Amino acid sequence: MFLSNGAIVSVDADTLADRTPIFADASYYGSSSMALLTTFAAYSAIYKAQLWVGTVIRKLAMATARMPFDVKIKLNDTDSRMENGPLAGLLERPNQRMSGFKLWEWTSSTRDIYGEAFWLKLRDNKGIVRELHPMHPTNVIVRRNAAGEIEYFYAAGTRNVSMLPPIPADDVVAFVSYNPDTPHRGLSILESLRMTLLNEDASRRATASMWAKGARPAVILSTEASLSQGAQDRLRAQFDASHAGVDNTGATAVFEEGIKPTIIQLNAEEMQYIESRKLNREEVCAAYDVPPPVVHILDHATFSNITEQLRSQYRDTMAPRFVGFESVINHQLVPDFYPRGDVYTRFNMDEVLRGDFESRATAAVALRNAGLITGNQGVALFGYPRSEKPQMDDYFANAALVPLGTPATRLTIAEAATPSPAADAEAAQAIADAGGTPAPVGDAAKAVRFRDVMGKAGRVKGSKSAIRATLVTEHQKALGALFDEQRASVKSGASSKAAGSFDPAAWDGDLASILHTLSKATALAIGTKVAADLGGQYSSDDIAAYLESNSTATAKKVNQATADEIAKAFENAAADAEVGDTVDSVFDGEVNARAGQISLSRVAMVAGLASLVAARLSDAKTKTWVTGGNPRGSHAAMSGETVPLGETFSNGMSGPGDYSGGAEEVANCNCDLDFSTEG
Repeated sequence: MFLSNGAIVSVDADTLADRTPIFADASYYGSSSMALLTTFAAYSAIYKAQLWVGTVIRKLAMATARMPFDVKIKLNDTDSRMENGPLAGLLERPNQRMSGFKLWEWTSSTRDIYGEAFWLKLRDNKGIVRELHPMHPTNVIVRRNAAGEIEYFYAAGTRNVSMLPPIPADDVVAFVSYNPDTPHRGLSILESLRMTLLNEDASRRATASMWAKGARPAVILSTEASLSQGAQDRLRAQFDASHAGVDNTGATAVFEEGIKPTIIQLNAEEMQYIESRKLNREEVCAAYDVPPPVVHILDHATFSNITEQLRSQYRDTMAPRFVGFESVINHQLVPDFYPRGDVYTRFNMDEVLRGDFESRATAAVALRNAGLITGNQGVALFGYPRSEKPQMDDYFANAALVPLGTPATRLTIAEAATPSPAADAEAAQAIADAGGTPAPVGDAAKAVRFRDVMGKAGRVKGSKSAIRATLVTEHQKALGALFDEQRASVKSGASSKAAGSFDPAAWDGDLASILHTLSKATALAIGTKVAADLGGQYSSDDIAAYLESNSTATAKKVNQATADEIAKAFENAAADAEVGDTVDSVFDGEVNARAGQISLSRVAMVAGLASLVAARLSDAKTKTWVTGGNPRGSHAAMSGETVPLGETFSNGMSGPGDYSGGAEEVANCNCDLDFSTEG
């Protein structure tokens, strides 16, 4: 609050940023030169004469001008799309004589030299901005008029603003760096380099002087005789004529009259010339926040840090500069074309920050496997054309991923070779739940005998796939017989919908016995076949406990699923539906369909496990995925893939039947493995 004689005085608040607040009209002039040792140099002259100043500024200008400058429409808080409207066209072709690249090159260079750069907006008779023209800051005067409004003047040889036409602030885009004295004029970075530039200028001039005078330290000519002033002058002139200057370097010197030459050597401080020059160039890089390797100063660069330092130019140096340029255009130019907040501009640094090809390839594979990008989004990272296959627009992820906190319930066929304590405990609990002794076994379970199944499998002469087909048939027969017993039991015990009960626990023992018998026979038949083909041996000791516990756990799940289907069928049945018809619909439909699926999946899982055990015991080195008839697409793509025995395939599975791939990868799978003892 400002008071005058007790009354509040209206002021322009932005003048408070001036070092000395100005409440009346005032003019702000830019700086354009600085004093060096015994000379006064314009900023532009320093840019042209000082090597490292020019090098750094040009590097920053090229890095800015080469960057795509996007105009984007904001769709929501996270999404946007490209806007190819009049603003984008204007920035691409600012005027008839200047391209967008040249405008940004001029803007970046001028701002780095003078601390400020100005664009003039030229409008048509409708007030629409049609062209952008750069205004040199040394000719620009910023003026606050009596009304407190900012106006610009372009000085054509005069510094008296009263003789110049004003340019409204709305017709100027001002890129102004921070100035502690006023927010209306920028401060050149060269000012902070004043002493560095003074030292550099002095060093160069001293070097030039030394070369001009013979490229050697000073020489003293002495004699014991007393020489008059005229004689001294003649001796000096005679010596300089013969030996001074670069063209006389190496000339023979002849001295008479007792003249003796004495050379004055450079002292240790004066010999620090090279180190001083190195310090000067590094201070220039520091002032402009440019990593030295970017301008090929490799004194401290190593193989391990050079790539990171070059990348840091855009991440640490260019990014803040770009944000500054973007904010000015968003504030002073975008509102001439679009409502505030709807459109914004940005430098697109995706290309320079995305890394080399190998790094991008590794990242693309990881993102694709994690389900974060589609196939076509990954293709776009490399500039390749999109694929029209629908799978390329879907998200996929490793099926082994589970929510945090979910207990791991699936076991790979490679891991199953070592029974887990949890599996053994589960089997023991199942026996305890049945009263401490195995539950009575029904007719269907009694009909499945290990010797019979092995006999049928042993009579098959041929490939492993033929043996597997026989084992699948035996599974289907045994499961079909059990499901028929369950059907009859439910029918006899259900006099009405409400009484249509099915106790899954009462059947767990029967089904576990059937699955365990079939699993042992499958493992022995397949394991023996694989070992024989490899010239080795097979033992089921490693997986016996797992097969038993797995059979018990699977039996519980299958019977519970049957109970759920029966309950659902009675719940949805019509009021006048026959109980027997409802039960038949369940077993003729879902239950029998699951019999075939369970058979294929169990044989695939147990056969795969036994095959790996036999291959390991027979010293196999590699395994190859072999697809069966009518394979799913993901398995067809695996056909012929070979990996070391102890490793997983590219789909993350140890082989066909591996539950780590998920139920959708195991159900109805008839793929197989081939093994080789060669390296």
